[in-house]
This record gives sequence, structure tokens and C-alpha cells, in this order.
Amino acid sequence: MLYFAQGTALITEEEIAENKEKLSSFYTALAADKTPHKITFSNGELSEDNMLTNGTTIENNPVPFTSLGLGKPLTIIISEVYTGKYPDVGFLSGKKDLLVTSAVKSIASFDAKPRAINFLKDKVKPNSRLLRPGASEQGTPVVFYSPALMENSLTLDLSIVFDQFPKEAFSMVGKAFESAAGIPIFITASVFLLAAGAISKLVGVAGEALFDGKPCFSASEPLNIYWPGTVPLQPGYAVITDGNADRISENFRTDFQLNNMGQLVDKTGKKYDGEIPYIVLSIDGSEHQELENFSPTAASTAVLSKFYGVKDGQSQPINVLVDAIKVYNDMHYRLDIDRIDREIAKKPDAYKLDTLQKKRDAIVKNILTDLMKPA
Repeated sequence: MLYFAQGTALITEEEIAENKEKLSSFYTALAADKTPHKITFSNGELSEDNMLTNGTTIENNPVPFTSLGLGKPLTIIISEVYTGKYPDVGFLSGKKDLLVTSAVKSIASFDAKPRAINFLKDKVKPNSRLLRPGASEQGTPVVFYSPALMENSLTLDLSIVFDQFPKEAFSMVGKAFESAAGIPIFITASVFLLAAGAISKLVGVAGEALFDGKPCFSASEPLNIYWPGTVPLQPGYAVITDGNADRISENFRTDFQLNNMGQLVDKTGKKYDGEIPYIVLSIDGSEHQELENFSPTAASTAVLSKFYGVKDGQSQPINVLVDAIKVYNDMHYRLDIDRIDREIAKKPDAYKLDTLQKKRDAIVKNILTDLMKPA
């Protein structure tokens, strides 16, 4: 279940809807450099003093999250993974290997989207806390990136699997991440990994182990950007649990909150050490040019879902395919722009003209090939 952090409170989408006007007034006042009125929720409060940011600048001033919306960038990053009571360990073995995967797709998409590997870590024990892969470890906290979001609603899947993975799996994933350019490695089929620069075939046993593990944590949540009858996705930190946390522990949301580092802590600042596993996300509207290959690589993964031309343990460059996917996507975006330009030329009313212009601006931002960009 998805809980949004607002000050010291962790609130649901329904609670955001109930306090929609208060929240709107709060952030409107902040934007105007005025002191907003405090908002009290059932399990905490939001005030100017405790509103969360995503870090501090050199001058020690808060760095605010950037607003979200259609035509704006969207970046989703894992801030923390907490394993809780998992893995289930025996008397002689107190640790297991961990795999964290994610997948995001549009509500308008029928086909399943490929899973991305965010963490692959060996020998993890219960109550472990992972902030991000180390500099010498394979993995990335990036879950999703779009330079200009055009989807009204997305679906996010997250899973945690514990198993004893073969050394070949760690080796192959590590090699793939060397060419991943900061984006996740996507899983194409039962034995393939796709990075930004190459497709690799896992050695049989290693591939089967990665795909046959049963998740101890599995969550699928809607992320509504502009969907009728729903509350728009909020920028900031959010906690995802496997099921309703209130039913598992009635004091989870009353006794704990997120700090400015995106970590779950109690009122004194002590980190949560209970049995409930969770994942904390950072949801932001900032632009990141270094992640521009995210969508083309994911699209390439879907195209290669039935690719079987690589032998066990081998890799094959796919830069040409990724570039081709870019051009293919950009061609469709350019055709959309030409269609919108024809609509604008008909001189519609002011409201429709504004809507068309906003959509056109968003499409332009999604075009990566200079040749396809309108003059």
C-alpha cells in the first residue's frame, strides 16, 4: 500500500483527498513566501517547520521537491529498502541473497513491461536497510524517468526476492551494469539482461535462479498524474508496504515518520527496526539528462523479449537497436506534433488552444533525435 509523507504524517490517497483544499492552501502560501496554516492528520501534522525536502544545499537551505504534472519530468528513485522479518533463515544460515526489481507501465498499455533490476546483493540478513548500491556494487536506485510525462496514469510494481543466487548471476549483472549508463538493467526473458549498451545471456542455472524466486514482498500501486476521480501524484517521499500496514501493526503510521533522508524513524529519530518490510520512494519533477536513455532501453527490452541469438555467458552490443528505437519513437512523436500543428492552424478557442500547446510542448521534450525536432 502507498503512503505519502506530509510532515510527520504518513497518509493515504484518500486522506489527501479529504484535505485537498488545506494542502492546496498550504503549498500556495509557501510559494508566495507566506506562513502556511498547520494541517493536523490522524497520525501526525504538516507545518512549515517539518515539511520534508530531499536534502540541503551547501548553504544548508532546503532543496524542495519539484512539482509534477503532464508535460513535466518525472523521476522515481528508491531511497530505502528495509527487509523487516525477511529473509526467512534456518538455524545454520542467517543470510540470503537479495534481488529488488521494479516495473512501470502506462494505464493505456496492454503489454506487460519488463522488470528492471535495482538491487542484487549477497548475504543479506533480516532487518537490513539498503539505501542504494555501493559504488563498487551492481545496481541503481532509479525506478523510472521521463523528460516530459504524457501518461495520465501509471502502474508501479515492486518486488523483493530472497534466494541463494549463483555467482554467475552476480558476475553477469555486474558486467551489464558497466554499460548501463546509470539506468537499470532490464530483464527481457527468462535468461536475458538488457543494459543501455548490450544484451547479455545469463548462464542457464543463474538465469533460472533469478526468475524462479518467489517474492516475499510484492506491491502494485497506481500512480495517477491526471486521472478523473483520483488525487494527482504528490512530489516527495512515499512509503510502500506489502498490504495495509495498519492491519499488520496499528502503530506503524502513528509512531513512525520519514526524515529528510527518506528513512523511516520514530519521534526521537531512531530508525525503524520492526518486522514490516517496506520501500521508500523519492518522487520528483526534476529533469535528469543523464537518464534520457531510460525509456528507449525499456522499449528495446520489449522488442527483444523473444531474442535468442546470444549464447550462454555471452554479450552482444545493442547500441544500434537502442538508437533505432529512439528514432522510431521520435518519428511517432513528430507525427503527433504535425497533427497538433494542423489543429492549432484551425484557430480553436482559447481553452483548446492552450491544451494543444501544452501537449505539443510535452511531446517536443520527449524527442531525443535532433533531426526529428520541429524547427
